[in-house]
Amino acid sequence: MKAFGCELIVDCRNVPEKACMDDEKVQKTLLDAAKLMGMKVIATSRYKCGADSPPGVICFVMVDQSFLYCHSFAKEGYMSIRVFTCGEGDPYKGWAYIRKELGLRDFDVREFVLDYERVKKG
Repeated sequence: MKAFGCELIVDCRNVPEKACMDDEKVQKTLLDAAKLMGMKVIATSRYKCGADSPPGVICFVMVDQSFLYCHSFAKEGYMSIRVFTCGEGDPYKGWAYIRKELGLRDFDVREFVLDYERVKKG
């Protein structure tokens, strides 16, 4: 099967509140993971929530045809992470780095592969 890309959607539970609020560390971790996977970084953005929404962070790293994303809910100890890669990038390599750097231990990973043949048939 030829694939356009692979996306990991990771639901993390029991994340310390401090980790859920550290937008600088989360953004740096996503950026370093993208570089570790050999991806060309195009743009990054981060936002610390809490003024008008539940406390947490939103961080995004856009790489050539792919992305890494994190949204956390600090009071609930929840973090949602997405790692999408096209071509040669290995999302599991990026996820392993993110997991280690952020100290994530309680999580579920779902994998979605975009199948080239299925898309081609319409």
